[in-house]
Parts: sequence; structure tokens; C-alpha cells
Amino acid sequence: MAVLLPFLIALLMVALFSRVDLFFYLLYLLFGIVVLGRLWASRALKAVAVRRVHADRVFQGETVDVRLEVTNGSWLPVLWMRLHDMVPATLGAPGLFRQVVSLAPRERLDLAYTLSANRRGYYQLGPLVAHSGDLLGSAAIQAAPLGKDGGGFVIVYPRIVPLRDLGFPSQSPFGILPSREQIFEDPTRIRGVRDYQRGDSLRRIDWKTSARVGALQVKRYEPAIALETAIFLNLDGGDYPVAHQGTATELSIVVAASLAAHLVEKRQAVGLITNGRDPLAAPSVMASTLPLRKGRDHLMHLLDLLARVEVAAEADAPPFLEVVSRESVGLPWGSTAVLITAQPSDGLFDSLLALRRRGLGVILVMTSPGRDVSLTIRRAEQIDVHAYCIESERDMDGWR
Repeated sequence: MAVLLPFLIALLMVALFSRVDLFFYLLYLLFGIVVLGRLWASRALKAVAVRRVHADRVFQGETVDVRLEVTNGSWLPVLWMRLHDMVPATLGAPGLFRQVVSLAPRERLDLAYTLSANRRGYYQLGPLVAHSGDLLGSAAIQAAPLGKDGGGFVIVYPRIVPLRDLGFPSQSPFGILPSREQIFEDPTRIRGVRDYQRGDSLRRIDWKTSARVGALQVKRYEPAIALETAIFLNLDGGDYPVAHQGTATELSIVVAASLAAHLVEKRQAVGLITNGRDPLAAPSVMASTLPLRKGRDHLMHLLDLLARVEVAAEADAPPFLEVVSRESVGLPWGSTAVLITAQPSDGLFDSLLALRRRGLGVILVMTSPGRDVSLTIRRAEQIDVHAYCIESERDMDGWR
């Protein structure tokens, strides 16, 4: 309208001074086109609906194909419409999706673009904004964010390193993980037979094999332990060296995700406790806790949290050792506590010793241990704590 206004004023002056009907007709025609075109564009744009279709959970390094279903629900055509979908810079270049389209009455149009999930995180997509106007371009109209919620989200899971043999300790006699310790046996996992010895239970006799070989044979079972594991993840930014904070915290999250995935695959109960900041949690929630559970659904909840969680500022994060002390109270005797942190801090070994005295197996994983790592490992061994230095994903090869 601002473009045509000087022309309309000039045309009005010419019509008034010349008294020529043609100029009045042109003035009425242009004014009608502007007013009707603006009403047309506004009504047509209000009838446009958009549905965004995409996978909402992917792993780091994958791509996300986003499809936009644009529908004109009106009998009026949309002469032109410029669409712009707001996309986080981490998932794609700024202005990744900008497109101008036109829609016939009741037409549906499918548009698509691709995102790159290069970094772990929780990402909000949208809103999708539309601009339109009249045929002459004299009126510009911006619609409210399209879609039911104005946007969507994509969760990018952290990397998961395949593991095979953790060698974690456990004192619980109930479970299904194969063990080198010949203490407890799993009666559901038969690995062979042996000759009957005095004191063997009659329920262990393999009668079919005994009849075949002509001597009593008893079943031999696979040794097994339970490995209920609570993972304590320290994401207090003040506990990590400034120079390596980004890489060390991300590595800590990769270690936590890999351990959780491995244990769930082995049908073990896993819990996760972290003092990192969850952007979806209430501001009053100081630590995020997922209790000991089994199953793939629980693993998805764990990975969701590990994808969302962010490093907390030193002033905002509750002290890691306080979180460990408070949240470990309800752990069952014989379960395992895995503490993932940067390096030893004041009071760490006192906390580890307290966990051991309560009958828990304790694992210490350090992702930025400093120069005295050998001394730290020896001190941990003295209180029967297994300590690992994981400064890169290659250092996890011992668990593969």
C-alpha cells in the first residue's frame, strides 16, 4: 500500500484538476484492487494449514528428513506465499528452508528439506512463518505461526559405543550376567554335565544323559551375577577444566549412554542421576533422577535425558558428591554405583569409601583426570574401588 499511495494521490490530483472521467475510473479501479486484494490475501492465508512430519528422535551423525504438508482449506486461491521455517543453526544453515509457493483452491502441496544431526541435544523446530499479499505486491501480510503448536522438536541422542565385557563387580546373587566368579549359578543357563558327587542335589541330575552313559550325571550351570547399576553423571561445569570442558563433558555423556545401553541389552536394571541442567525440568529441580528400571522403554527415557541435559554453571549445579550421597541411599545392597566425573575432588574418596561400606560395588570413571591418574587409581584400589581413565572413546576399547 505504501508503494501505491503516492501514485494514487497523484492520480487523484490529476483527476480533480482535469475533470476527465478516465482518471476517476482508473482511481476507483486501483483502489478497489488494493482493498479487495488485501482482503483476499488475508482470508486465503488464514485458511492455510501446515503439518510437519519428521522423525523426532535420531542418533548423532544421522540426517532428519522433514516434510511439510501445506494445505489450502479455502475456495480462494493463494496467489503467492513465502514460507520460512525457523531451524536451529546446529541442525542446518540459517535460512535453510525459504520457499515461495502458490496454492489453488483446496490444493495440498508437499515440501521437504533435510537436517543434519551433527550434535547431541534437544532442538525446537519452528515456528513456520508465512508472508503473503495481493497480486500487485502492494500489501504484505504475515500469518501467525502455522501448524497446531507452531513447531516441533528433534532429540539427537549421544553416540553409543558398543561394549561387550565391562567386568564390573557385583555382590548380588540374583541375575543373568555371565561372570568369571564361580560363586552363584543361574539354573536357566546349562553349560554341560559332570559326574555325580556326594552332596549334589537330586534336582540337578540329568536323567537322560545318565541313562545314556550308564552313570549319574549332574547339570553344570553358567555362573551369573546381578548388575543393578546406578550411573551418577557429574555435569557441574566448575568440576571440569576450562580448556577441556566441552570435550570432557560430552565424553562423560557418551560413557553414560554406552554403559546404559549395554546393561539394558543384558536385561539389567539401570538408573541415572545427574546434576546437569535439564531444559524441560522446572527451575526448582536441582538434579535429574531416573530410578533403576529394565527394558528398552526405560533406555529411551535415559537417552532422552542424556540428549537434553546441559552442563550447569558452577553456581547453579548442586555439588556432585552431595547428589551421590543423597540419591544412593535407596540403592539395594550389592548393586553397583558408577560415578562419572572429570577428576578427583575434595572428599571424593571419603564418598567412595562410604558407598563401599554400605555394600555397594563402586566404579569411578574419570574423563579429565590430570597428571596424577596413576596415583588416583592406586588409591581407589586400596578401598576396593575400580577406577578407569577414559580420555577418549578409544580408551573404552577395554570394555569392547
